[in-house]
Amino acid sequence: MPKAASPKIASANDLLGGQVVYLQRNGTWGLDRSLAAVSDDSDELEALIAAAPREPQVIDVALIDVALDDGEAPRPTALREIIRDRGPTVRPDLGRQAAHDAQQFDGSSYHV
Repeated sequence: MPKAASPKIASANDLLGGQVVYLQRNGTWGLDRSLAAVSDDSDELEALIAAAPREPQVIDVALIDVALDDGEAPRPTALREIIRDRGPTVRPDLGRQAAHDAQQFDGSSYHV
């Protein structure tokens, strides 16, 4: 029996800003994960990626599995992607984790 497709978003690295960016619903690359285009159809996401503006500093595009909680931004499910999203685990003062208060990342499923 084939495995059911899980929801995915497209992520990449922005070489100029040094951060993870996500393909937004409007077809551009941006930092806000809550605005990421979500689909369980990889072909649909690949088509959005192909149609997105070519930005030479955006590299290593990948589709990543996410969890969708009611009213929440799509949340990466793999530990590697959680760390990429938040920032370095040895320096909590860097990355996105430094910009948010600790309460936002205190959810049990998001805790590293």
